[in-house]
This record gives sequence, C-alpha cells and structure tokens, in this order.
Amino acid sequence: MTIFISLFMLIIVLIINFFYRKRARELEERNKKLEALTAENTKVNQQLQNTLSLLTEANQKLKDLDRLKDEFVSVASHELRTPMTAIRSYAWMALHRSDTPLSKTMEKYLVRVLMSTERMINLVNDLLNISRIESGRIEIIPEPVDLISLCRDIVDEVYYSKSTAKDIQMVLLESAIPKVMADPEKLRQVLINIVGNAVKFSPPGGKITIGFLNSGKMVDIYIKDEGPGIAPADLSRLFQKFGRLDNSFTAAASSGGSGLGLFISKSLIELMHGRIWASSEGAGKGATFTISLPVV
Repeated sequence: MTIFISLFMLIIVLIINFFYRKRARELEERNKKLEALTAENTKVNQQLQNTLSLLTEANQKLKDLDRLKDEFVSVASHELRTPMTAIRSYAWMALHRSDTPLSKTMEKYLVRVLMSTERMINLVNDLLNISRIESGRIEIIPEPVDLISLCRDIVDEVYYSKSTAKDIQMVLLESAIPKVMADPEKLRQVLINIVGNAVKFSPPGGKITIGFLNSGKMVDIYIKDEGPGIAPADLSRLFQKFGRLDNSFTAAASSGGSGLGLFISKSLIELMHGRIWASSEGAGKGATFTISLPVV
C-alpha cells in the first residue's frame, strides 16, 4: 500500500514538473518575443527621433528661407519704388508741364509710360503689403471712422480719376449709420481697391452703387457693379493670393492687376476684426462686394 502511495505521489510530482517546465518554456518564449518587440520599438523610436530631428532642421531652414524671402521682397520693393516714383513724376511733368508742344505720338507714348509706371508702383506696393502681412509687421491703428464721409471722399477720388473716361455713374446711398472701429488709412486702401475694381470691370455707361446696412453690432458696406459678374464656382478663388479668374496673359494685360489686391483687402479687414465677401447672380449679372466692420 505504501509503495502504491509513493508511486502515485511520484506520478503527481512528475506531472506537476512537466506542466511547470512547459509553462516555464512558454514564459521564456514570451519573454524573448517581448525583448524582440522592445528592441524593435527602441529601433523605431530612434528612427522617429532621427526623423523628427531632420524635420525640425528642415522646418528651421524653411523658416530661414521664408524670412530671407520676405527681407529680399521688402528690400527689392523699396529699391524699385524709388526710381519708379521718379519716372512717374518726370513722365507726368513731361506730359502736363512741358515747355515744348508735344506731338500726338509723343503724348501717346508718355501716357503709356505713365500708365505702366503706375502699374509697377501698385505691384511694388502690393508686394510690400504682402510681405508685411505675412511677417506680422503690419500695424493696425483702430479708431472711430465715419463711413459716410470716407466713402464720399473715395467716390470723388475714384470718379474723377477713373470713372469719367467710361462715363460710369456712381451712386452713394447715404443712411444714418453709427461709426465703426477701423484703421482709416487701411480701410481707405481696401475701399479704393474694391471701388476701383468695380470701375475697371464695369461696362461704359454702367452704374456702381455703394450702400450701407446696420445690424446693430456690425455695419455692412456693399459695392455693387453692373460688370461681367462671377460664376458661383469662382467665388472661393477671389480672395486667394494671385487669385485671378482668368490667368491668361491677355487678361493680366487688360486689367493691369497683380491678383493680390483682394487677398490684401481680406487680410486687412480681418486684422480689423471684420469680414469681406463677394456675391453674384452669375456671369453677366454684376457682382457685389460686402465689407462688415464692428460698430464703435
């Protein structure tokens, strides 16, 4: 009986030992797999750290290149603006203050020189504004602005300088509105750009309407023209940088713009905590540009 009990106990010990060794082998294999995974993770983490270092270095280089680009644009624009301003002044004096009578041909050439110089100066100014906006160096000085008075001045300036040649009627719908908080010089720049575009794209004998809407907290200024209009699919491209609706050289030459004016206008209005957008019923039905600014 004792022998049987001893054998039984021995069998139990052997069985327990068998399962213990089996479990030990499984744990050993699992540990090896964990060690392999840990080594692989360490390797991947090192690769990620190396990639992150490379990306950080590349990002810093891009920032340095972007800063150098801004500095180059700023310096080049300043250097270009000085001689172009001198050329414009001398061309204007030769055209209007010349002691010698000009032939029709010479007068035509001088007018073209003056127009081309104006375009170059506007382009240089746009590049300077873009550089200042993107680098955060543009300064906004908000103050209460009387929109009616400002729009009267803009209508007079644009009408006598641009719209009379095309016999365009400009209508200012004055109404009782509160003053808005904005930078008067920057707002004037935006409005001249929008109204100038309306004149540029309006047909001879057309009409441009400037009106106001007061919602209580915001005042909207809308400029409506009778030009070629804008297709719905093109509205989203209007305020992008170089956002021409027709990028052909013919369109660029005829309109004389750089494709930066609306991008600059949007950036300036947003810096004044306002909004600007465009709407149109479609091609051939004119367009309306609206600027919304906060009430004082």
